[in-house]
Amino acid sequence: MKYHITLLIELKDGILDPQGRAVEGVLQGLQYPVENVRVGRVLEMEVEAPSEAEARATAHNIGKALSNPVMEVFVVEAVKEMA
Repeated sequence: MKYHITLLIELKDGILDPQGRAVEGVLQGLQYPVENVRVGRVLEMEVEAPSEAEARATAHNIGKALSNPVMEVFVVEAVKEMA
């Protein structure tokens, strides 16, 4: 089976996010009423696995490999079987 996975990697709460602050400043300058903007990474991928549980486990391992556990957290946002 092939699965489509969405993996989110974000900075932990309390870690300064200069890129998020810059985006926040631009958005506020454009008159959008935003605050506390955070910038992260979204990974979309296709994984071959025998089950959804195995696909989710693979995504979890990828998140562990690509994130910095001191500064970042990751979430397997979605796992969908592909037709």
